[in-house]
Formats: sequence, C-alpha cells, structure tokens
Amino acid sequence: MFAVPNVFFLNHRIVIHMRKSLLLTGLLILCAQVCLSQSAAIPLSQAAPSQQSTLDCSDPSVANSVQCSAQNQSVGGATDRGGSSLSTPVLNSPTGGQDRYVPTTPPLNPSQIRTGTMPVRPETEFEQMVADSVGRALPLFGQSLFLLPPSTFAPVDWMQVPSDYILGPGDELQVRIWGQVEANLRVSVDRSGQIYIPQVGQVSVAGLHYGELEDHLKTEVAKNFKNFHLTANIGRLRSIQVLVVGNARYPGTYTISSLSSLVNAIFASGGPSAQGSLRHIQVRRDRHTISDFDFYDLLIKGDKSKDVRLQPGDVIYIPHVGPLVAIAGSVNTPAIYEMRDDSTLNDLVEIAGDLSTVADTGKITVDRVVDHQARKTLEFPYDQQARALPLKDGDIVRVLSIVPRFEDTVTLRGNVANPGRYAWKPGMRVRDLIPDSQALLTRGYWRNRASIVIGNATEYPIQERLHSGNAANNQRNSVSGPADTTPQGFARAQDPDQNSSTPEDLQDANGSAGLAGVAADETSVDAAQSSNGESASSGNQPSMQNQGGISESNSVMTKNVVEDVRRNAPEINWDYAIIQRVNPVDLTSKLIWMSPRKAVLERDEQSNLELEAGDIVTIFSQRDISVPQSDRSQYVILEGEVMRPGVYKLENNETLRSILLRAGGLTPDAYVYGAQFTRDSARKDQQKSLDELARSMEVQIRQTAVSAAASIQPGDVPQMLTAQEAIISQLRSTRATGRVALPVKPRDKTLTDFPDMVMEDNDRLIIPHTPSTVSVIGDVYNPGSFIFDPHNSAGAYLQIAGKGKPQSDLHHAFVLRANGVVVAANDVNGPFVGSKFNRLRLYPGDQIIVPYKLPTGAFVRGLRDWTQVSSQLALTAAAVAILK
Repeated sequence: MFAVPNVFFLNHRIVIHMRKSLLLTGLLILCAQVCLSQSAAIPLSQAAPSQQSTLDCSDPSVANSVQCSAQNQSVGGATDRGGSSLSTPVLNSPTGGQDRYVPTTPPLNPSQIRTGTMPVRPETEFEQMVADSVGRALPLFGQSLFLLPPSTFAPVDWMQVPSDYILGPGDELQVRIWGQVEANLRVSVDRSGQIYIPQVGQVSVAGLHYGELEDHLKTEVAKNFKNFHLTANIGRLRSIQVLVVGNARYPGTYTISSLSSLVNAIFASGGPSAQGSLRHIQVRRDRHTISDFDFYDLLIKGDKSKDVRLQPGDVIYIPHVGPLVAIAGSVNTPAIYEMRDDSTLNDLVEIAGDLSTVADTGKITVDRVVDHQARKTLEFPYDQQARALPLKDGDIVRVLSIVPRFEDTVTLRGNVANPGRYAWKPGMRVRDLIPDSQALLTRGYWRNRASIVIGNATEYPIQERLHSGNAANNQRNSVSGPADTTPQGFARAQDPDQNSSTPEDLQDANGSAGLAGVAADETSVDAAQSSNGESASSGNQPSMQNQGGISESNSVMTKNVVEDVRRNAPEINWDYAIIQRVNPVDLTSKLIWMSPRKAVLERDEQSNLELEAGDIVTIFSQRDISVPQSDRSQYVILEGEVMRPGVYKLENNETLRSILLRAGGLTPDAYVYGAQFTRDSARKDQQKSLDELARSMEVQIRQTAVSAAASIQPGDVPQMLTAQEAIISQLRSTRATGRVALPVKPRDKTLTDFPDMVMEDNDRLIIPHTPSTVSVIGDVYNPGSFIFDPHNSAGAYLQIAGKGKPQSDLHHAFVLRANGVVVAANDVNGPFVGSKFNRLRLYPGDQIIVPYKLPTGAFVRGLRDWTQVSSQLALTAAAVAILK
C-alpha cells in the first residue's frame, strides 16, 4: 500500500534532474556563442591572444597603446549597441588610423615678395649693340620672370589632385571604410606598386589614374566584405627626378613634386640662359619628343595647352636661341624678342603689345645687318606693305612718336583764372579768349579770399593743453606757497601755450586770423620778458620803449599785415600784355604788345587784336614785371596817436601830410617829436652799412689783438679772442630797423609840422603819446627811467643815475633824441666850450647812453666778464650805425 508513493517521488526527482541538465546545456551553448563573437572581433593585425592576456590596460604607461585602443573601441561599440555581443569588424593599419599628415606652408605669391628693380645689363654682343643703337639697354623678353625665387612657381602639395594623376611608388593614400566593416587606413605605395589592406591583402594601384582609385579599391574590398562605403584620397605626394639639359641657366638633375609640369620645371631650373630659347623647349621621354613648348604662348596669350605633366626620368631640353629682333620706341613692350624663321614686322608689333597711343605710323626705321659685314637703315611708313616685311636675325626696329604739336590752338597763360590751350577759330580775337575782367582773377586769389574766414571761427575753442597747464599751475602754487600772489588770469595771459591753436596754424588757415595770433603771442612774450627782466635788460642794452620804439616782432607783424592786404587784392598789369607769334615760314618769333585795359575794360576795338593759330597770350601781374610806381598797388601803415590808424593805399605821389589828413589827423596826446618813421629802402641801406661796419670792425679787432699780444700774458690771449669773436657775432646778428629821423621839433603838435615828403610802398609811421620819462642806460650805477624835469640837463640825469663807473667811457657818451637824432659828447664838447654835453637840454623820450671803454694792454688782465663788454660794444655800435 505504501509502494505507490515511493514510485511517484522517484519519477518526480528524475524529471527535476532532467530539467536542470537541459538548463545547464543551454547556458553552455550561450557562453560558447559569446566567446566565438569576441574572437571574431579581434583584428588580424593584432598580436596573439596569449600576448594580450598579459597586457594590463589599466597601467597608464600602456593605456594609449594600439592594443588597448582597439580593445576599448570594441567594448565601447558593444555597449553602444545595447549590450549586444555582436560588433562590426575594424580593419586597422599597423601604423594606426589617425591622419597625421600636415601640408606644408604655401609659398609666397610674387606680389608678396619685395624685390628691388634690377637694372638691365647687356649680357651678349647683340644686347650691347641694341643698347648702343636705341640709347638704353633693352631686356630679353620673358627673362624677368626668372629673377624671382624658383619656389614661387613650385606646385603646392596640398592643392587638389587632378583626376588624371597617375599613381606610383612613394604616393601616400588615405582610405576610409564604414558600414559592415570599418577602417581608417594610411598606406604608402611600395616599390612593387601595391598597398596592403588588412583582411584583404595586397592591392596593386601603380599606373592607375587618381579618378579610378576608389572604384578599384571597392572592387578589391568587396571580395571579402559587403554592405560598406569607401573613400580614397592622396596624402603626401611622391617626388620625381627629371633632367634639365641644354642652354638652361642651371642645368642638372632636379627633384620635384609629382604634380609638377614642364612650366614648373622651367622655373625650378632658373629658366633658359641668355643664349637659351624660350620658343622651343622640348620634353623627351623614352627617346620621343612628347612636347615642343613655346613659352611665348604662355606669356603673351596665356595658352598652356602644350604644358605636360612630368614623369620620372623625363628630359627637358632647351636648345639654342633662335633669331633675335629688338623693337624700341613707341610700343607698349619694348624688348628683345626671339622670332620664328617666317616672322614679319606685323608679328613683332603684335608680340610687343602693339603700337602705343603716341606712335607715329608715318615713319618706322629698321637697322639691319647685311651679310654679316655691314649695317644699313631702312625707313618706311607703317602701312600694309610694311606689315608683311620679313624680319631677319639682328634687326633693330624703332617706332618714332608723334611730334607734340598742337594744331589750331591758342595758349593763354600768366595771371589768369584758367590758363591753358583753347581751340582757335578763324576770326578769333582777344576778347573771345578773355571776355571780361573776371577772367584775369587767378585761382590763387580766390583761394586766399576763401581762406580769410576758417570754418571753425564761430565755434567755441577747445583748449587741448588745459589739463597739463592746470597741473603745472597747481605744482607751481604748491611750491611757491602763500608768497606767490600772481593773479591766475595774468599767468594764463602770459603763457602762449594756453591758446587753442598756435599762431602758425592760424596763419596757415587764414591770413588775418593768423596775424592776430602772431600779434597776441608776441605781445604776451614781450610782456613776460619785460616783467621778468626789465631791470636787468635796462642796464645792458639800449631800450626804446620810452619813446615807443619799433620792436622786431611788431615789424614782422606789420609786414604780414601789408602782405595779407596785398594778397587779397588783385595786382594786374593792365597796361602791358604780349602775344607771342611764330612765323610758320621762317620760324621767326615776334612779340605783339596789347593793353588789357583797353581791350577788356574799355572795350576798345582797335586793341581787340585778331589771333592766329599757335599764338601765346601772356598776362602779367605787377610782381612779374615792375611797373611805374604810380601804377603799383602801394600801402602804408599808420599807428599810434592817429584818429583812424590802419593800412592805407597810396594815391599817386601822395605825401605824409595828405595820408595823415585822410586818417583824420592826430589825437590831442600825439607826441610829434617822438614819431618813428620806417622805410624799406632805408632799412636795406642801413643793413648794408651795418654789415660793412661788422667787417671793418673785425679787421680792426684783429689788428688790435696782434699789437696787444706783445704786452699781455700768453694765458690772456684765448680769453681776448673769445670776447672779440662774441663782439663780431652779436654785431652781425643785429638787424636794421629802417628808421628815418624826421626834422620835427619838441614843441610841434600838428600834422603840418611833419615834412611834406612823398610816401613809398610799405612805409610805416608810429606816433606815440607824450612820454613823461627820460632814460639813462649803459655803464652807470643806476640805469633806468627817470621823471622828466624841464629844468634838468643831461648832466643832472647822469648824476641821478650814478654817473659813470671806472670803466665808463663818458667821453663817447651820446643822447638818442626821441626823433631819432644822435647827439654825441665828443661832438659838442671842446677845449673852449668845456663840458657842454652836461648842459645839454633833454626832452621827453630822450635816452642817454654811456658806453664801455675798450680796454687794451695790461687792462685786459683786470677784466672778469668779457662777454658783457662785448655785448655792450656790439649793441652800442649797432645803435649808432643805425640811427645816424
């Protein structure tokens, strides 16, 4: 009864054991499949499994190896596909799949290479003969291209490879495959013309065109794999060797890129020599001439159809130059050309770029060598017959230019608005060329008028140096402290740098504004100088400030004012113009006088002369040819105590009194006795006399030095010579003012007291107000200005000033009157009258000048400051020479 359950449990155990066996068998089969798939993913090019098992990729020293990289790629690929045990085969080359090819830097373009212009020098006898015939050396056409470095014309190795490029040993290929199989190969064509692809084998590619490479590789890879894509490129190109022989500049064997053509090889070899041909360059391969290249086709027409790509072992042969012909003159490209045997004159002109615009087709000359014995010249017009003229070796063609002659034209020049050439018509007269007076106003006149007012005259000026000026003022204030009480506005007025623009800029921009800037600048400088060193200067040099003396800055400013007025006024010579006419028969020239006043202004028909073809009409200004003084534009300047001071234009023979009358007369404070009158002609004469005085004084000083050298110590000679040179230098640097002393008296008050003298151009009259001081300057103890007292004489003022020092020369003291007259002590004193100079009566504005003695002999050793002595001597002599 209990046997049935035992049998039941036994059968149940058997079933359980069978199920476990089946499950274990399934697991074993699954593991086997996984192992087989992993073994199939291992590349054929890798090492044996036994070696891989010993490689620890966790070690940083081997983590970047090829085996570890392949293992990581396979594991990563399986993970990316969702953990599948199947992977795509990867074909790696032994050198790795990364592209390490970096193209070389492209060479510079010819325009980027700075090369100096090399002078053309004759290298052959024919080139020298051409240079002697045409007067200058002519280049061989095309030779200038080979002056640049050969690398400029070399092919670039990273440029696109043409489809007809033939593969060969040494070329490097980049093959990329993706799809069922992956590969990134970088292989080189071996000497047998084959490349190796893993799991495919050796593939022959030598002799294939680059355009056929991809199809050929796809066919070979498809024998082992399917469902893939393939691309193939060329990496580094191979080099080939060619031989350059013949009349090359640098013959020999050249290693060049496999992309090089015949033109590249010609440039690499430096081109043909002076005896080499540019028109028959041959490429020889396997005993055959495969190309006869004419370099002129490339240079002139841009035709490169006969340029062939070179192959290893090609021979480039440059034969001797063919017939040479030179062409010079009015052609676009004068040079020496190599011609073919059947070339004509028309062919030469076309190669030379045709005739220039100014070529004269009526005359062409050809210098020809006859039978290698003599030379002759042919001359003919360039017509259809001349175009077909056959050329010979050694011909020199010269194309003349047209004569620069104008027909049926008249020329207008000079002081006119539009000088130039004008078309002549029969019956043409002067007024047809110059219709009115406006045609005689030059463009320079209108430019000067336009520049009177500048564009920013109405804008608020910006002081560019304001910050630096304030910083400087703050620094001065901090240094000086409370003792510096100078008003800030006064300090800015004295600083010329605070202006918004310099006086030179103003003068360049517009005339009158520039003059105002000069005046303001020089006034501020004079004020600063007078405030800083008035006491020092008053004792060292003659001053004319008490009587309103003419300073150099004021003289320059006045001259600029007159020139500005003159520049803005037309100065046309209305009474003289000429018509230059050439007789076409005997080529004699004559000048025909005409009056622009009568022809243009007065519309006089007799003065409206008829013009002929070729006439030259010249209009003059008053500056071109000096006109009579009555016809000139003359200006004078009145300044000071005049009712209407300013610039006045003189009438004919106008006098000083009449011009003062036009100015409104004198003011009540006018000091007629101190009036200063300057004249240009007097200034020139005075300067000439001053220069002569400097020369004579130099001779005197040198003679005195020679005589005094015997009585002084040798160590004092250099000191004395230095002081004497300072005297001459200061005397030569002194400039005459051109002042003319007027015969007026101290009590004169009206304009009728002035002399009725005729005024001249650029005359200047300054009438000061009545001064109240008398000055004593020179070698006195207290030089300066003193209140005028009518009871005091010259001696009294000398006593007030401390009279003379021991080195003072009172015997040669003098009084400079306010009217410019000099009264010297040695002229008024005498043995019978005594010291009349001390009793001399003075007037307001007079100056007493006490000079230094000129020491000689032993007195030289007692002097300490020769520079001061020389300065006083020079200035004193200059003042006396100018004012006498």
